[in-house]
Amino acid sequence: MPEDRVGLDVPVVTYDSLPDIAVLRERCRALAMVDAVLSPRLEYRHYTFDAYWGPDEQLASMANGSGDEWSIVFSTAGAFVRGFDHESAMSPAVNDYELWPGLLTGLPSDNSG
Repeated sequence: MPEDRVGLDVPVVTYDSLPDIAVLRERCRALAMVDAVLSPRLEYRHYTFDAYWGPDEQLASMANGSGDEWSIVFSTAGAFVRGFDHESAMSPAVNDYELWPGLLTGLPSDNSG
């Protein structure tokens, strides 16, 4: 599995290990459907999929209730993946609420906050 080092003692797995966008979208949709069947009440679900999140955009997300979460925006331009581990050394909560250096590098300006 490919990995990059970010100056920590733990590896960060790169996007190269993810499936292509169409497969990832379908897997996210499937996770949300299974979660909806097993947990009919929205407040108890971990996985969601919003097929109409924005114009030509879908949103897949996971929140485990303990502070860890991820979201993926699927659009005609591709996919944007964001993850958050509340116990990570990269968490803004352990760094005076500053973003990790280089976190937004390479993002188009309309997505960089």
